Amino acid sequence: MWSDQGVSETIGFIIIFGIVMTGIGIVTLYGYPALMQQQENANFKNMEKNMLVLQSDLRTLTYKNVPYQETAIQVSGGTLLVKDEPDPVWPYFTITIPGNTSTPFTPGELKYNSGNGDANIVLENGAIHQRYWFDPEGSVMLAEPSWFYDSATNTYVIHLIRLNASSDFGQTGIGTVRMQMSEPSSIEDYTITGKNVTISYQANPAEDYMIAWKNYFDSPDLHMTFVSQAGRNISYKLDSSANHLIIKKYNVTIISL
Repeated sequence: MWSDQGVSETIGFIIIFGIVMTGIGIVTLYGYPALMQQQENANFKNMEKNMLVLQSDLRTLTYKNVPYQETAIQVSGGTLLVKDEPDPVWPYFTITIPGNTSTPFTPGELKYNSGNGDANIVLENGAIHQRYWFDPEGSVMLAEPSWFYDSATNTYVIHLIRLNASSDFGQTGIGTVRMQMSEPSSIEDYTITGKNVTISYQANPAEDYMIAWKNYFDSPDLHMTFVSQAGRNISYKLDSSANHLIIKKYNVTIISL
């Protein structure tokens, strides 16, 4: 016959409670970090899309001569930043044309920093870069600027876009990015037949996007030839068959974020 003399409700409760707490501990230890990582990845992907929209706005301002653009975006999992003036030291581009004065061009940037500080996305000179800080030198260009070489007319067209702001801005959450064209803007047309024309990029060592620009300059569509690298500075020669170089310079002011 069965006997219930050894049965204890307290022991049964302790066993069940232990199983439940073990399950909660496993979910907390493994499930919650995975969930947070998924959320961070989703926020980062969302900002990649936002930057593509802002790049489109920038192109509308510069290439279509629209004086003003505004876009509502949601900044999650980090902060969108812009400085009132570009860093006067670096990064900068220099286009050297024999017989002409070469002046470094500082582009400025619109930057998203992730909340945990391990990655950022930057809109710089019409291009979008992405960088993870576990690699101090690595970067990738997510979207290219509108530079091109027309082999039919042997003409280069290079756009240089400087971003500044009415003040230092930082945005988290839902906001509206307002941009407008500001003076002066210019178009420079050079005859470069038979000239050794070079373009160089000097990266900011603290926020280095040299690899992204190097990979872009190496693309066959640009018909550029690698010349040298010194530290975080790279230099490329324009195709020797080029006859014309058109440089379009724009100043864009971010009114608010």
